[in-house]
Amino acid sequence: MLKELSPADLDHMAHKIKHEPYPGYPSLENRLRIEHIQRHGNRLIIPEGPWQVKPHANRRGKPAHLLDVEVPNDISQFIEQSRAERWAAQGILLDQYNRPIHPYWRQILSDPRLGLPTGIGFFYRYGPNMTVDPIIYRNASGPLEFLLIRRADNLEWGAAGGFEDETDTDSIFTGLRETCEEAGLTVPLKSAELIHESAPVGRRTTIHAWTGNKAYLMHCDQEYLYDVAPTAGDDAIDVGWFTREAMNRLRMFDDHPMYIETAMARLAILAR
Repeated sequence: MLKELSPADLDHMAHKIKHEPYPGYPSLENRLRIEHIQRHGNRLIIPEGPWQVKPHANRRGKPAHLLDVEVPNDISQFIEQSRAERWAAQGILLDQYNRPIHPYWRQILSDPRLGLPTGIGFFYRYGPNMTVDPIIYRNASGPLEFLLIRRADNLEWGAAGGFEDETDTDSIFTGLRETCEEAGLTVPLKSAELIHESAPVGRRTTIHAWTGNKAYLMHCDQEYLYDVAPTAGDDAIDVGWFTREAMNRLRMFDDHPMYIETAMARLAILAR
């Protein structure tokens, strides 16, 4: 069960919306607010208005099989019932068109500094667009080191993670696939521990589509990690092993330093 957003989370989101508005999204005064919506049983009634993001440039030119159809539209006014039932089984509220509703909708829509756009927006899929960050370490013959890639889009360093594909069997598989694609390592996994889960809120969040995030501490075959050198690929332009001290000299991505700290604390407990 996800916790509610903290005041710091709301402050961070408000700062981003005010100072770094996302291209193609409605302005602050044109966002959906709590007073715009009605509740009918277990459904929210979401009116159309200037808060709708449709269509967004990020979706243009992408293969149709990767994209959820925007609803409502001229072809179908509803998302298929089977998908709606899966979201409902996860405890996700739905609107009148079977679109999923962000788990923090009440907090965000009630904050006068925030509000939300509607529609699928920047994303390819409705609901939680899951990202998985595998935290891979080695320490068999030296200091504790973590595998990091340097991202091509912002030149920042972080775990070799990415979005979960619909064909991935589970989130752990996503982490292993991303490690192979971005760091060139087919990692022999012994076990994995979920060390972080959240539904981050930010510039691209809409009431119908958002980022979900999981970070896993990956316990991998140490001999393999020392024998096989990583090579950058896909969205990575560089890759390497770094101690926590060395990371202080790097420009790190998003919450990845926090994931590393959490991983170190867990490894310290396991080492006792």
